[in-house]
Amino acid sequence: SGLNWLDFLFTLSGFKVAITFIKYVPQVKLNYMRKSTVGWNIWNILLDFTGGTLSILQLILDSWNTNDWGGLTGDPAKFALGIFSLFFDVIFLLQHYVIYPV
Repeated sequence: SGLNWLDFLFTLSGFKVAITFIKYVPQVKLNYMRKSTVGWNIWNILLDFTGGTLSILQLILDSWNTNDWGGLTGDPAKFALGIFSLFFDVIFLLQHYVIYPV
């Protein structure tokens, strides 16, 4: 029967999650190797953290509003993107403000 549009878009969302995960790892490694975050703008991370928080909050509020907690897992790509963003943003914030303060 072939691949329908929903399956195609679902596959693309999986690629986006994988790429998002992969894009953060080199920066974490570079900061670790240099033992510094000098020359690196923390504002992008603060904005990304805000976006990830609001994205997860939207999923929670939508699920609460409809009384269907399956909504958290109904869009796994959005949930994963929010979690990955928050996870790596916390690492970057710790690197910038705690581990390697300027």
